[in-house]
Amino acid sequence: MEKSRIEKLAYIGGGSSYTPEFVEGFIQHEGEVEVDEIALHDINEDRLQVVGGMVERMLRYAELDTSVSLTTTRPEAIEGADFIVSAIRVGGLDARIRDEKIPLKYDVVGQETTGPGGTLKAWRTIPVALEIARDLEKYAPDAWYLNFTNPSGIITEAIFKNSDVKVVGLCNNPINVQMGLAIFFEVMPDEVFLEWVGLNHVNWIQRIFVRGVDKTEELIDRIEEMPYLNEFDPSLVKALGVIPTGYLRYYYNHTKMLEDLKGVEKTRGEVVREVERDLMEKYADPNQLVKPPELSLRGGALYSEAAMRLILSLMFDRRDVQILVTRNNGSIPDLPDDASVEVPCVVGAHGVTPLHMGPLPDTIRALCQQAKAWESWTVEAGVTGDRGAALMAMMTNPLVPSFEIAKALLDDMLPANRDFLWQFYPQTV
Repeated sequence: MEKSRIEKLAYIGGGSSYTPEFVEGFIQHEGEVEVDEIALHDINEDRLQVVGGMVERMLRYAELDTSVSLTTTRPEAIEGADFIVSAIRVGGLDARIRDEKIPLKYDVVGQETTGPGGTLKAWRTIPVALEIARDLEKYAPDAWYLNFTNPSGIITEAIFKNSDVKVVGLCNNPINVQMGLAIFFEVMPDEVFLEWVGLNHVNWIQRIFVRGVDKTEELIDRIEEMPYLNEFDPSLVKALGVIPTGYLRYYYNHTKMLEDLKGVEKTRGEVVREVERDLMEKYADPNQLVKPPELSLRGGALYSEAAMRLILSLMFDRRDVQILVTRNNGSIPDLPDDASVEVPCVVGAHGVTPLHMGPLPDTIRALCQQAKAWESWTVEAGVTGDRGAALMAMMTNPLVPSFEIAKALLDDMLPANRDFLWQFYPQTV
């Protein structure tokens, strides 16, 4: 097999605990692609040094010649890169924990990618994401911007609406569901095709084909047996006529999710902070040569495999089908053309082309359109800092029940994030 070569890949947010997971993808696919340099950038120099050291040891242990450079200067990392991976968390875990706790005071789900928490995470992130895009335009105009930063649909939409860079968003949920369904039907993953429709973290499986045979009705009838999907009441799934995916539990099971979130001793962010503390200790150990198994507790299963599929298809012009976040362009006619969607796409050297998925079923159209309105108002407010757009974003969110609560959430959450909301508080810059 002929091997392809990436001269330089820049990873923005290189101090992330996920970085070794991503790098492991290049180790696993060393027979297909080699990378001359991986440039890790992070604003936290301590984390950058720890994670960078771990990555260096992994590559040496795997006997790869890839060099690793570490920098706190973003243009230095980006200049001349072929691919730029963004995996940032503006405000860190402290901000995530606030996003989780504040909405609970108003009987609203607190979660980092949906609801009010997802809104604030997007607003903290959008200005930085657009700065990265401007750096690409200047220092690596031909590079692909691979956005792994959540909420992926909102951030990706903000980038392609406000820059000319080649951007695509990626989530590990589709590949996890595909792998799970392959096990369920006892076939290979590439023998499963999903008509995946909707938005990032607001999506449904319209139909599933196994070796070309439509297995949708069988899956609906056996939904209770299927991991990842069995948290939904079978009667709901039968009524919808399509299969809801994991993050829709915050919408369909809102009362239960709210009770569960209020009942736990620690938020997910607080649990992750403890996991990350342990991971950083392992990464700092000079005897740690491979990705530690504890990384699975952090989440992000198959993250590296999804990333490698995308990169290799872009490089080798494979023109295969992958589920990605991209500009709608008529894929789902019920949504604006310039909105982000998460759908099956043909991926090759030409770029990313979404398949035409057709109109949404009546049973899911209203929720998907409302969630899209929330996302697009969130982009508008995140770019402009307009308070009216911010109120519309909070009010159109499907998890926020009223204008009064939307206004109260804004009045509480904007000041709590003041240090990171340059667009809303320009005098703090």
